[in-house]
Amino acid sequence: MLRFWGQPKFSREPLEPIGYELFLREYNTGNWEIPTDFSKFTATQITDLLTRTTPEFPEKMKHISINLDIDQFVDPFFLQAFFAIKQQLSDIQLSIELTERTGQLNISNAQLITAAKRFNDAGFYIILDDVSSGDNQLARVKLLNDFVHEYKFAIQNFRPFESLEDIVPNLTFWRDLAQKNQKLFTIEGVESKQDLLILSHYQADMFQGYALGRPIYLPTQDDPDSVISESTTCY
Repeated sequence: MLRFWGQPKFSREPLEPIGYELFLREYNTGNWEIPTDFSKFTATQITDLLTRTTPEFPEKMKHISINLDIDQFVDPFFLQAFFAIKQQLSDIQLSIELTERTGQLNISNAQLITAAKRFNDAGFYIILDDVSSGDNQLARVKLLNDFVHEYKFAIQNFRPFESLEDIVPNLTFWRDLAQKNQKLFTIEGVESKQDLLILSHYQADMFQGYALGRPIYLPTQDDPDSVISESTTCY
């Protein structure tokens, strides 16, 4: 069984949940597990699950993002599938997060720009996930700048460190670049109240992290009353 789990996104002022980042999970022998191969899921599978899940969201949780690896991002079938359900999600602000993971295909810059432009033209927000990690480095940010709406900076990618002060130069660089380019800026990986206290000074637009909310099971319209509980272990 395939379902979404959602980690709450929090606005900075006021500090309150406004939506979810969605993660695909598979149910296997009593546990929800991270799929070992995301490429096995078709665009239709993912968008069908999305249309069955979003009607169950609380009214205030309407800022939704879904992760696509680069191979999926440049695949025209994914854009077509998302565009086909856009009218059904009229009360949802749907963002596409381009992950930092290296793809299996040899994707050119021209292909990447074309895909970003098409998603942008179709009315989807584009987020660069985990900037300064993996393939989402400064070169890609500059390449896609005209089509991107948000940068996400993942503190968890730099742990362990002695203190948050160790990553302040990197964090400040991306915060300043977001402001310069007029992009939204999200800090993820907030794991304690102390983290939140320190990071609140960096003028992020949104926060994510275990200190604010862990990923939870998101039911679909057709889930029975006896559906597996939110407290079921998720790996």
